[in-house]
Amino acid sequence: MKKLFLVLIHALFLISFSTKSNGQNTSFEVNYTAEELHAAPVKLIPFPQQVVWGSKAISFSDFKVLADNILDDSIISELDRICNEFGIEQSKRSKTTIVFVTDKELPQEGYVLDVEKNKITIKASDDAGVFYALQTIRQLISGSNGKSKIQLCEIKDWPVFPVRGYMVDVGRNFQGLELLKEQLDVMASYKLNTFHWHLTDRPAWRIESKAYPELTQAENHRPGRDPGEFYTYEEIRALILYAKDKQIQVIPEIDMPGHSDSFVAATGLKMESPEGMKILEEVLNEFFEEVPKELCPIIHIGSDEVRIDNPEEFITKMVGICEANGREVIIWNPGLPANDKVIRQTWKPDHIEEKTYKEIDSWNNYINNGDPFVHISKLFFKPIGKGSTNKVQGGILCMWHDVNLDNEGDFIKFNPVYPSVLTYAWKTWTHDVKKTSKEYLTEIPLSGTLEHAYFQAFEKYLMHHKEKYFSSKPFQYVEQSQNQWKLIKLTDSLSVDMNILRDKFGQEDRYKRANGNTIYIKDRFKLGGYYPDAKPGETCYVITYIYSDKIKTIPVWIGFETPFRANRIYGGIPDQGEWDAHGGNVWINGENLPAPEWENPGWKPSKTSGWGSPEDQEIPWRDEELYWTRKPVKLLLKKGWNEILIKVPGTNDYQNWMFTFAPLDSEDGKISLSPDKNNTK
Repeated sequence: MKKLFLVLIHALFLISFSTKSNGQNTSFEVNYTAEELHAAPVKLIPFPQQVVWGSKAISFSDFKVLADNILDDSIISELDRICNEFGIEQSKRSKTTIVFVTDKELPQEGYVLDVEKNKITIKASDDAGVFYALQTIRQLISGSNGKSKIQLCEIKDWPVFPVRGYMVDVGRNFQGLELLKEQLDVMASYKLNTFHWHLTDRPAWRIESKAYPELTQAENHRPGRDPGEFYTYEEIRALILYAKDKQIQVIPEIDMPGHSDSFVAATGLKMESPEGMKILEEVLNEFFEEVPKELCPIIHIGSDEVRIDNPEEFITKMVGICEANGREVIIWNPGLPANDKVIRQTWKPDHIEEKTYKEIDSWNNYINNGDPFVHISKLFFKPIGKGSTNKVQGGILCMWHDVNLDNEGDFIKFNPVYPSVLTYAWKTWTHDVKKTSKEYLTEIPLSGTLEHAYFQAFEKYLMHHKEKYFSSKPFQYVEQSQNQWKLIKLTDSLSVDMNILRDKFGQEDRYKRANGNTIYIKDRFKLGGYYPDAKPGETCYVITYIYSDKIKTIPVWIGFETPFRANRIYGGIPDQGEWDAHGGNVWINGENLPAPEWENPGWKPSKTSGWGSPEDQEIPWRDEELYWTRKPVKLLLKKGWNEILIKVPGTNDYQNWMFTFAPLDSEDGKISLSPDKNNTK
């Protein structure tokens, strides 16, 4: 390959656009261009900081390895994994060579990758950089069973943030080691390097305790929440070592002094009491003796969502114990007051202080707290550390499954875990999308804007990886940016004449435009939506058109209020024959679309606002409650244009006022706001 290593994109060089979205001027600051992303011959996640693409992909079936130093066992193991995945042999007689070169001038975790005909060169200053170069190589390879191709290219890449993480809560619902390893494998493939392991919470204590074995006894755990399940120290060390081989640092969390029901049940003491603090000191010292500093240099001690009489005394003592054992400490922010050496993990935007501490961003990125379609757009557009002047280290994506589970892996089915992990891996590695409108916390960018073109390009990357790597795993996302809608809000819609309504949709001053598969009329948490000031008793109507070249049936996800999986507060399951517990409805070509046959028609949670009742929280989610876990609707299309009209009423202030309409194959039909017999492509 001709050595033209031009710097196409640099972390310090930003492309800055001034755009107009929904009438508001916004600043849109990104690393790449939509054209560049579309033109890339390989859809790499995360996208490299600098890349020059070669003219083609070359075939190869084997290679030999050359290195200027002895390769770490974890690197050899990862190389073997890639070979096994694609059926590639390692042979000393091969004409294709992979050369590993140590270059201490490169940044930590960074790498240079040069793919030439018959030669692949990897340069890095550390094993992490080598490991991440191999992840890029894995994505550059296509084919299988020894008939593989790899794209020629020159890449110089490094992460912007040192903390790129994913958190899972096993205190509320236990997960076995194999399921945890599956998630670590996905993290590693996309260059995430921090696993936040939330090990204790109200229902259960999941860490072996030799000094206080009653902490893990079933009778002291919440019934139905895997009582008695915990990790031995041997298992904890084993998982940390497994993660370490994947270049992932495990950060265990022992939540204190709140979320401690199981501790109180086991000891009869509150954590903040003098006796409780003595027990915690023994528990922490035992943990640090069993899990040495080289395996666990950082510990998380929670400290949020609790009011105690001695906050300074408690947090100072606990931080002191951790630091005396050579550990850095993380607490939640907001949480108990601590010195500025303690790292803050921010989960609420109203608690951003101007301090000198290191800060990790976890605000508004909870996987369980949103609709899959809006959630992915939000993760993509929300800048990491937005609004903070502290030392932002990166971000940790959080998975809190507060509601009970029937099976340990169900949280991956009920939540968009893998689409979120891939999107967040892109964000925390590249620091892409540094400035944009806050509208995209709840909205998809409109067609015709630069933001829309950029997000549409990113969606192609998600879909490529879904098809190539996640065909057998839950991946709750399909393309949505191309789908357009018109919305009208009516104060009184009890007796709406459909023809008059259609006439209103033809008047530009009467409707709003929207893009996406899920449309928020008004978000429960008041983050936005197309009508953030809408009142209960008002109703939105939305319209679009689908083109079909023949009579056919297509699968579609259709839903109204998406329940947030951390909290069983929503309208409930509709009555039989109804689409929506709030009175929503769907028409196709003027005819009412039959609703699903509900297994539990009319079921409603016992509360309508706030936090779910303890009884409701113990009822696992049913497949029929989420549009992506129930069977898709079979939508019969006529030849030509088909009108889709949806009614979305609002009934209370705590409602997630929204709807979802998502064709599951973008090739099934063209969605458009302007049905035209000549507009069919």
